[in-house]
Amino acid sequence: MTSNVLSALGEKPTVTTGRGLLRAEAILLAARAIMLEEGYAGLTMRGVAARIDVNLSTVQHYYKNLEVLVEALLAWQINSFGQGITAAIAAVADRSQQERLEAVLDYLLVECRDPGVCGIFVEAWALGKRLPFAMRLMEQVEERERKQFYKLIFGLNPSIDRAEYRRRAAMIVMLLNGLMQQFPPLGTPVLGRQQLEEAVRAQVLQLATAL
Repeated sequence: MTSNVLSALGEKPTVTTGRGLLRAEAILLAARAIMLEEGYAGLTMRGVAARIDVNLSTVQHYYKNLEVLVEALLAWQINSFGQGITAAIAAVADRSQQERLEAVLDYLLVECRDPGVCGIFVEAWALGKRLPFAMRLMEQVEERERKQFYKLIFGLNPSIDRAEYRRRAAMIVMLLNGLMQQFPPLGTPVLGRQQLEEAVRAQVLQLATAL
């Protein structure tokens, strides 16, 4: 996890020690907890400092202001996603392309049930409607997701060209993001949570292979 924190921090050599990374991670965990409990409106640098019982200056040493802290928090969560996808693919590296796609899809469907993951991303999407830095971050997230799915699905059906596969990758990302925003409600009388997941899974596989 420390490599993920370092990636989220970017170039900051003064915090590359083990102790520094643990402190940086503690700050991110505190910020994540506050955002989940109170939303972005309740997140302050002083609140984060108080939660882990350090001085405000300590938090500012790692993340100079709230915008930088939120950017690092989102980068941290995104990197965790990326690591999970890499692990899911590695676990079935010797299997077919479709089986690798299914492994990633199953991993993401499980992640979409996690209230912590969902809460952070739903809050970030809401922020993207109001704050330029959040909009930029979420655009980068979705572009990264579209590229990942394009690589996963391209060529499953040789009759589908690159442009169409790019369009389908974008549609898959929309489906998964939409499912994530259905949490915490477990569904409606028409479709329960499990049914929604099964429907999304079937639709993704169809987009990946059908004409």
